[in-house]
Amino acid sequence: MTVDLSNTTALYTAASQGHLEVINILLEVDRSLPKITRNNGKTSLHSAARNGHLGVVKALLDSDPGIACRRDNKGQTALHMAVKGHNLELVEELLKYLLSLVNVLDMKGNTALHMAARKGRPQANFPKQIPSQMLLLIRIHRLSSRLCSRKLVMM
Repeated sequence: MTVDLSNTTALYTAASQGHLEVINILLEVDRSLPKITRNNGKTSLHSAARNGHLGVVKALLDSDPGIACRRDNKGQTALHMAVKGHNLELVEELLKYLLSLVNVLDMKGNTALHMAARKGRPQANFPKQIPSQMLLLIRIHRLSSRLCSRKLVMM
């Protein structure tokens, strides 16, 4: 596979721009392409999640569900990117594949929930309501906390 100086592949570029047809063709040729990272550690899944391309995210995860837990050089997963992109559907989709993503800490100690909370801070032009991503992540965090505490009690 040909890459540029930052190790960007055709799959990464297609994912960034939401070209699902191109993604499908490239995945037919080589199913291992989603594992290739750029110099910054980001995968095509990171880029698709950040840019809000739900169909591309689904195709990449269907091709290789293990890439959901890949971290970039900052320790962030595609879930962190989906939260940065304010995309609730992508947050839900990623958590369907791997619920434990909600607990992944980046290099600064932030989970996607922390990022959603920061994105929800009222600012001059920002609505004062809690964004839907944050509500979803709070619900999922509570659920995963309950499940973990039940496992501890059962041990």
